[in-house]
Amino acid sequence: MRQLADRLASGEEAAFEQLYDLCADRLLRYLTLRLGCPERAADLLQTTLLRAVKSRRRFAKVDNPVAYLFQIARNEMARKVHGWSRRVTTVPITGNLLWQWAADPTCQREDAELVALALARLTADDRELVELKIYAGLTFREMAQVTGRPQASVATRYRRALESLRPWLAKQYCMPAVERDKS
Repeated sequence: MRQLADRLASGEEAAFEQLYDLCADRLLRYLTLRLGCPERAADLLQTTLLRAVKSRRRFAKVDNPVAYLFQIARNEMARKVHGWSRRVTTVPITGNLLWQWAADPTCQREDAELVALALARLTADDRELVELKIYAGLTFREMAQVTGRPQASVATRYRRALESLRPWLAKQYCMPAVERDKS
């Protein structure tokens, strides 16, 4: 990754193509989940990439270009949200959105709806950690760089967030569909 960062800092076009290939899809999923709007997410992805190209010299001080790009996106999102009509932290996640990105092609739409409901039960900070890990595929180290928190704290909060969902998900999966619709 260090070599890629150096190539990015020098403005090498192939390096930016490599960075794009490494993380554009994951970054778009993350932004879409955070914003709840694929169009805004695509616009923000472009803004993020443009900011990365314009500030390419900063990559010389970066150990992990992927984490740094996610950090740029997160900062850009915070700036943009103020001008939009709704806040990022209150955007509901839809099962349809999660189902589209399921890694397992046998994933059922009903399962995706339950996951969306489960994620909505988390605090905004914990939900972001789960999204960064599961949907963006970042490591705990990268998540720490993106969020500005210690790696151990990120890992602990992520695990606690999943543990907090376990009883609720177990109850939902053990319940017949008719009863689940009522809860």
